[in-house]
Amino acid sequence: MWRIFGKSAHLWPNWLYKLISNIHSKMMKFNHTYIGEIIIGDHILMLETIGNKSKQVRKTPLTYANYENYFIVAASFSGSDKTPDWYHNLSTYNPYITVDNIRFEATYELIEPSEKDFFWSLLDEVYPTFQMYRKRTTRDIPLIKFSKA
Repeated sequence: MWRIFGKSAHLWPNWLYKLISNIHSKMMKFNHTYIGEIIIGDHILMLETIGNKSKQVRKTPLTYANYENYFIVAASFSGSDKTPDWYHNLSTYNPYITVDNIRFEATYELIEPSEKDFFWSLLDEVYPTFQMYRKRTTRDIPLIKFSKA
Protein backbone atom coordinates (compact mmCIF):
# COMPACT_ATOMS: atom_id res chain seq x y z
CA MET A 1 0.00 0.00 0.00
CA TRP A 2 2.84 2.41 0.84
CA ARG A 3 4.37 1.58 -2.53
CA ILE A 4 1.29 3.21 -4.06
CA PHE A 5 0.59 6.02 -1.59
CA GLY A 6 4.02 6.67 -0.06
CA LYS A 7 5.08 9.32 -2.54
CA SER A 8 2.23 11.65 -1.58
CA ALA A 9 1.89 10.78 2.13
CA HIS A 10 3.66 13.96 3.24
CA LEU A 11 0.71 15.96 1.88
CA TRP A 12 -1.93 14.12 3.89
CA PRO A 13 -3.49 15.54 7.04
CA ASN A 14 -2.35 13.74 10.19
CA TRP A 15 -5.71 11.96 10.66
CA LEU A 16 -5.51 10.42 7.17
CA TYR A 17 -1.91 9.33 7.70
CA LYS A 18 -2.95 7.58 10.93
CA LEU A 19 -6.00 6.00 9.27
CA ILE A 20 -3.97 4.56 6.38
CA SER A 21 -1.29 3.37 8.79
CA ASN A 22 -3.98 1.68 10.92
CA ILE A 23 -5.47 -0.07 7.87
CA HIS A 24 -1.97 -1.11 6.81
CA SER A 25 -1.33 -2.51 10.32
CA LYS A 26 -4.51 -4.59 10.20
CA MET A 27 -3.53 -5.98 6.78
CA MET A 28 -0.13 -7.12 8.05
CA LYS A 29 -1.45 -10.60 8.81
CA PHE A 30 -1.64 -11.14 5.06
CA ASN A 31 1.90 -9.92 4.44
CA HIS A 32 3.32 -13.44 4.28
CA THR A 33 1.15 -14.29 1.26
CA TYR A 34 1.75 -13.50 -2.39
CA ILE A 35 -1.33 -11.24 -2.52
CA GLY A 36 -0.20 -9.51 0.67
CA GLU A 37 3.17 -8.69 -0.83
CA ILE A 38 1.49 -7.17 -3.90
CA ILE A 39 -0.88 -5.03 -1.81
CA ILE A 40 1.35 -4.16 1.13
CA GLY A 41 4.81 -4.74 -0.29
CA ASP A 42 7.63 -6.89 0.94
CA HIS A 43 10.16 -5.91 3.56
CA ILE A 44 7.49 -4.60 5.91
CA LEU A 45 7.70 -5.19 9.65
CA MET A 46 5.27 -4.27 12.41
CA LEU A 47 6.77 -2.20 15.19
CA GLU A 48 4.91 -2.19 18.50
CA THR A 49 5.71 0.54 20.99
CA ILE A 50 4.00 1.93 24.07
CA GLY A 51 2.93 5.55 23.68
CA ASN A 52 4.83 7.95 25.94
CA LYS A 53 1.70 9.91 26.81
CA SER A 54 -1.14 7.45 26.22
CA LYS A 55 0.59 4.31 27.58
CA GLN A 56 -1.31 2.44 24.85
CA VAL A 57 0.18 -0.06 22.39
CA ARG A 58 0.99 1.63 19.09
CA LYS A 59 1.53 -0.47 15.98
CA THR A 60 3.41 0.98 13.04
CA PRO A 61 4.22 -0.76 9.76
CA LEU A 62 7.71 0.11 8.57
CA THR A 63 9.82 -0.73 5.55
CA TYR A 64 13.06 -2.41 6.55
CA ALA A 65 16.30 -3.67 5.08
CA ASN A 66 18.19 -6.67 6.41
CA TYR A 67 21.80 -6.41 7.46
CA GLU A 68 23.39 -9.34 9.25
CA ASN A 69 21.01 -10.02 12.19
CA TYR A 70 19.55 -6.49 12.12
CA PHE A 71 16.41 -4.93 10.74
CA ILE A 72 17.24 -1.41 9.52
CA VAL A 73 14.46 1.20 9.49
CA ALA A 74 14.25 4.94 8.88
CA ALA A 75 12.22 7.37 10.99
CA SER A 76 11.33 9.17 7.77
CA PHE A 77 7.62 9.95 8.32
CA SER A 78 7.35 10.14 4.51
CA GLY A 79 9.85 12.99 4.37
CA SER A 80 7.96 15.18 6.82
CA ASP A 81 9.86 17.74 8.88
CA LYS A 82 8.37 16.08 11.96
CA THR A 83 9.95 12.99 13.50
CA PRO A 84 7.38 10.18 13.83
CA ASP A 85 5.85 9.45 17.24
CA TRP A 86 7.01 5.85 17.21
CA TYR A 87 10.62 7.04 17.29
CA HIS A 88 10.02 8.95 20.53
CA ASN A 89 8.17 5.96 22.00
CA LEU A 90 11.22 3.69 21.66
CA SER A 91 12.72 4.99 24.89
CA THR A 92 9.67 4.10 26.99
CA TYR A 93 9.74 0.27 26.86
CA ASN A 94 11.49 -2.32 24.73
CA PRO A 95 9.61 -2.52 21.43
CA TYR A 96 8.23 -5.66 19.83
CA ILE A 97 8.63 -6.45 16.15
CA THR A 98 6.69 -8.82 13.94
CA VAL A 99 8.38 -10.02 10.75
CA ASP A 100 6.95 -12.82 8.60
CA ASN A 101 4.38 -13.58 11.34
CA ILE A 102 7.11 -14.01 13.98
CA ARG A 103 6.80 -11.61 16.91
CA PHE A 104 9.73 -10.93 19.24
CA GLU A 105 10.98 -8.41 21.76
CA ALA A 106 13.61 -6.19 20.21
CA THR A 107 16.46 -3.97 21.20
CA TYR A 108 17.57 -1.04 19.12
CA GLU A 109 20.46 1.27 18.52
CA LEU A 110 20.73 4.44 16.51
CA ILE A 111 22.98 4.30 13.49
CA GLU A 112 25.92 6.65 13.71
CA PRO A 113 26.20 9.47 11.14
CA SER A 114 29.42 7.98 9.77
CA GLU A 115 27.55 4.75 8.90
CA LYS A 116 24.41 6.30 7.41
CA ASP A 117 25.46 6.31 3.75
CA PHE A 118 25.93 2.55 3.81
CA PHE A 119 22.59 1.87 5.52
CA TRP A 120 20.73 4.37 3.32
CA SER A 121 21.98 2.43 0.29
CA LEU A 122 20.41 -0.74 1.71
CA LEU A 123 17.10 1.00 2.40
CA ASP A 124 17.07 2.71 -1.02
CA GLU A 125 17.51 -0.66 -2.69
CA VAL A 126 14.42 -1.99 -0.91
CA TYR A 127 12.33 1.19 -1.30
CA PRO A 128 13.74 3.83 -3.71
CA THR A 129 11.17 6.40 -2.51
CA PHE A 130 13.39 6.94 0.55
CA GLN A 131 15.58 9.11 -1.71
CA MET A 132 12.61 11.40 -2.29
CA TYR A 133 11.88 11.51 1.45
CA ARG A 134 15.42 12.71 2.20
CA LYS A 135 15.11 15.50 -0.37
CA ARG A 136 11.81 16.71 1.12
CA THR A 137 13.08 17.50 4.57
CA THR A 138 15.93 19.44 6.10
CA ARG A 139 16.00 17.27 9.24
CA ASP A 140 18.49 14.49 9.61
CA ILE A 141 16.32 11.36 9.40
CA PRO A 142 17.30 8.90 12.12
CA LEU A 143 18.19 5.35 11.12
CA ILE A 144 17.65 2.55 13.60
CA LYS A 145 19.00 -1.01 13.88
CA PHE A 146 16.63 -3.46 15.56
CA SER A 147 17.63 -6.92 16.70
CA LYS A 148 16.08 -9.69 18.75
CA ALA A 149 16.41 -9.05 22.48
